[in-house]
Amino acid sequence: MSLVLSGKAPGRVSEATADAVRRAARDLGYRPNAAARALRSGTAAAVGLVVSDVTHPFFGRTLRGAQRAAWEAGHIVVLIDDFYGAAWGDGSVEALRAGAIDGFLFFAADPPASLRRKGAPPIVLIEGEQARLPHARLDVDTATDAALAHLRELGHRRIGYLRSAVGGVTFDRRRARWEAHLRADGVDPGEQAVVSSAFDARSTIAAGRELLAHPRRPTAVLCDDDVLAAGLLAAAAREGVDVPGELSVVGFDDLDLALLATPPLTTVHFDPEALGAAAFELLHARLQGRRPANVVLPTRLVVRGSTGPAPGDAAR
Repeated sequence: MSLVLSGKAPGRVSEATADAVRRAARDLGYRPNAAARALRSGTAAAVGLVVSDVTHPFFGRTLRGAQRAAWEAGHIVVLIDDFYGAAWGDGSVEALRAGAIDGFLFFAADPPASLRRKGAPPIVLIEGEQARLPHARLDVDTATDAALAHLRELGHRRIGYLRSAVGGVTFDRRRARWEAHLRADGVDPGEQAVVSSAFDARSTIAAGRELLAHPRRPTAVLCDDDVLAAGLLAAAAREGVDVPGELSVVGFDDLDLALLATPPLTTVHFDPEALGAAAFELLHARLQGRRPANVVLPTRLVVRGSTGPAPGDAAR
């Protein structure tokens, strides 16, 4: 039982037996004692999850997945808000590193240089890629291809892009696929409406209005996430632009607000809890001295009411 609940079962206990032990532990209400384990093993039994913006709902659901997986392995997760490289984010990381922490998960945030030196705690990246660091990410290329193929099948060729004002590997991948699809249709990406926005409500609505005022107003818009897409829908409503009659909108993440939007949002569905759990499992493997393979999680397009056929000749 101790091998399974400590995360040391792989290769020593069959998967069927391990599943039976975990079910029995859940039924009995067993919870690992992180403090006792720390005293016994000499480790902190804690890991840090550093996110770029703690207010974004996607990060919260990722934390839940990481926390659940960590709890089953006898660890806890400490959340740190990096806020896109703010001084307090690095300061919090350094404070944890100096105390009781076994490793770090960095979600859309860059590890400080001090954690790349010999002897530093192990690191796993979420939605990021750096040499010699394991990562867990979503299959963004396939997701973006599916979203753009859907718009093209509806007749859209003038496809704008509402992008994140902050950088990141995942956003770079989406931009690259958007450009590739446009070029495949003989469309110059440089002539299309592209506007960037922060993730707060006022910024997204203002960016949406700017995009709708573009001289070559798009018939469809790919948005870097659902928060940006919701801002565009709000801007369209204020400007009297019918969605999807005059404008189709696609988001990313499939947050709860995608169902609350008017009309309900066509978006790419991810599983943030699975992403968080996968990232912790990579870190747990590192803590056990193993070198795990990177993880790429699947995605799927969910078609709802915010996309429809291109409005006549305006698509060309």
